[in-house]
Amino acid sequence: MTRILISEPDHQVRRLLERMLTRLGHEPVAVRVPAPDQFTDADLFVVEPAAPLGAVLAQAASIAHPALPIVCASVTAPPPELAELGVVFTAALVKPFTIEQLDAAIEAGLRERGARRNAQRTGDPWRGDRAA
Repeated sequence: MTRILISEPDHQVRRLLERMLTRLGHEPVAVRVPAPDQFTDADLFVVEPAAPLGAVLAQAASIAHPALPIVCASVTAPPPELAELGVVFTAALVKPFTIEQLDAAIEAGLRERGARRNAQRTGDPWRGDRAA
C-alpha cells in the first residue's frame, strides 16, 4: 500500500482527499505540519502550495527527501517562486479535480520515484535530479 502524505489547510478538502486516496487503495496520512520522518516514510506528498504553509512544506519536503514525488493540488498553478527554489512538482492538479486525475498524478509521481530508485541502484545519474 502506497503511503501518501497530505498537507491541505481546508478540513473538508483534506477529508475528501483522504477518502479519494483510500478509494484508490492508498494509505492517506493527513497532517497539518509533517515531521521530517514523515517525509522520509511517505511514498508521495500531496500539498496545497497556494497556502503560505503549503509552500514552505513543499520546499521542506524537497530538501528533507529529494526523491519524494510532490503533487500540487491547488486552486491555481504552483507559485513560480517554488521552482526558483528547486521545488519540482511531478504533477499539478487544479481544484476541483476528479479521482481519475488524482490517480493519474499519483501514478506519474510513483513512476518518477521508481526511475530515481533505478538510477541510484545502477549508479547512473538521474536526469531529473534536483541537484545543480
